[in-house]
Amino acid sequence: MKPYSKEIAQFYDIIVHGRDHVEAGRKEIQFIERAFEKFFPGDVKEILDVGCGNGRFLIPLVREGYTVTGLDFSKDMLSECDRRLKKQHLQADLLQKDLETMDFDSEYDALLCMDSVICYILEPEAIIETLKRFRRALRPHGILIIENWNMLDQWNLLGKTHSYTHSSKNTKIQWQERDWYDTFLSIFHIEVTGTVSRVGICTPFHHEEVLKVLAITEMGLYLEAAGFAAQFAYPSYHFSKTQQVNSEVMLFLALSP
Repeated sequence: MKPYSKEIAQFYDIIVHGRDHVEAGRKEIQFIERAFEKFFPGDVKEILDVGCGNGRFLIPLVREGYTVTGLDFSKDMLSECDRRLKKQHLQADLLQKDLETMDFDSEYDALLCMDSVICYILEPEAIIETLKRFRRALRPHGILIIENWNMLDQWNLLGKTHSYTHSSKNTKIQWQERDWYDTFLSIFHIEVTGTVSRVGICTPFHHEEVLKVLAITEMGLYLEAAGFAAQFAYPSYHFSKTQQVNSEVMLFLALSP
């Protein structure tokens, strides 16, 4: 995966979510905290947010009083996260690292990997090795929470080009997104091209992403192979075990031995 450009990092929420300064909502944070209460034998204090981006989950968790370390491959996304933290007078350690080479040893009570970050790893062996790194980063009985978008829920958008415009006081963003799915490889492609216009200066941007589509059973096999002691799957932040295929996201919870 290529790191996000400065323009995409700054306007990521608008381009991906359609609005500015998006944070995880109360439903998402309550699900995470209930998972901590339900599965962790004690109080969760230290959290590692892998692929923290601009702080969508990290910032509200810091506000809740947790000690959160954010890890991301993109320097520009970390800079945006740091800017947002400072604006709210909050503090968190931010590390520029690749999740496939990160190396921690029993340092965290919980590890979050949200926004389909695990899906950027395409090869099964590499996914398992990364999950092993996650397990090693957790203390005994630590909890792993993975959020994956249900990309097949967006089936009606595939193979089409969609155009968007967002205007604010001094900025206009115009972009096109095209998504397509390789059924043979179970790979989801995203291509975004656009411009950011500010004070008469127009800056183009282009970004492509390739993500692995991970089914519930496949994800379960990878977690088991990585040595996690127990695992659970839930649809869209609801504690109801189901094979629901039309939920927007799937949550995977796993416990370290």
